[in-house]
Amino acid sequence: MSNQQQIQIQFKLNDIRQVQFVTLCNEWPEGEMQVGNQINFSSDTQNRLVRCLLNIEYKKNDITQMILGVESVFEFSRESWSSMYDLNGDQWILPVGLVHHMADITIGAARGILAVRTEDEGFPRAMLPLVNPQQFMRDNIRFPRNAAPVAPTPQAEA
Repeated sequence: MSNQQQIQIQFKLNDIRQVQFVTLCNEWPEGEMQVGNQINFSSDTQNRLVRCLLNIEYKKNDITQMILGVESVFEFSRESWSSMYDLNGDQWILPVGLVHHMADITIGAARGILAVRTEDEGFPRAMLPLVNPQQFMRDNIRFPRNAAPVAPTPQAEA
């Protein structure tokens, strides 16, 4: 892809949704918490969609206190989607910078959802530490041409 003419990648944010929210404590424990996160990407190549799913788990003394799952769905223009296709590898390649951007959007959405969901619970306001996707996502993401479409993640019940 390095010899190709660079084009501006055009996409839109189709949806952001909370797919999971579970609190397993009556009040927020005092002291430091362990916060783990996981970001996964999937695609529906036929419809030019990419999903970014962020799961965050809060633990105290290795006991889960809260889980939050947030999904962002991005739709690409035909021209942009075609420009990311690698004919030799028979796959779509999302540049790592674009992947970081989509992850940033999802992380920001999670921060807002978390603030709204916990504001009446007495939980700390700044619960989601700053996360830099560049620290743990260093490569382009590849989706095979014949990947089966991934069904949308069901919306979590409030």
